[in-house]
Amino acid sequence: MPDILSLVADHGPWMLALLAFLETVFVTGVFVPSGLATTFATLLASQGAMSLSAVAVAAAAGGFAGDVTGYWIGRRGGEAMRAGDGMVAQALARYDATTGRYLSGHPFFSVTLARLVAFVRTVMPLASGIARVPFVVFVVFELPGLLGWVALYMAIGLVAGESWQAAGSVVGGGWLALFTVAGAVLLWRARRRRLDAARAGGTRTAEAEE
Repeated sequence: MPDILSLVADHGPWMLALLAFLETVFVTGVFVPSGLATTFATLLASQGAMSLSAVAVAAAAGGFAGDVTGYWIGRRGGEAMRAGDGMVAQALARYDATTGRYLSGHPFFSVTLARLVAFVRTVMPLASGIARVPFVVFVVFELPGLLGWVALYMAIGLVAGESWQAAGSVVGGGWLALFTVAGAVLLWRARRRRLDAARAGGTRTAEAEE
């Protein structure tokens, strides 16, 4: 058992809440497996070591606090960097015109679905803040993803039993594949719409010149 998960066994739900917070608050999430920690805590709860309701509340509360904090770090940091006129500000201007607009225009994909995907969820709040996704929109689309994440990893702990770690890895890989396919489809549709709009604009220009 990884040392970081043994902390959950030793200290209970509050440690799970801290891990869930750290996963999405900033880049610390790359090193914090809070999904597997939630599954492991659920397994312990099913064996009577702690309360299932405490596991659910800890994972959800820690995850929500991390998501909101990560969002505002990205939002405030992005605004501060935009205030300059150097290379960073210029890069953010290009980001706003492409990725930022894309994230804001597809919140179910970029927030809700992204919240379920390992590694992607670690940067989702930060990216949403930098992209200036409205906070209310962020919360509305983040909550279903967060609750789905808690339910998913708790279900693995209840159903998979001693095979929880392998099952969690398989499920995580499946969500990553789904997220990748969905992203590819959305990018293809966005590019198709831009090409159609460009053709339509060219046709109107040619007609006006005639």
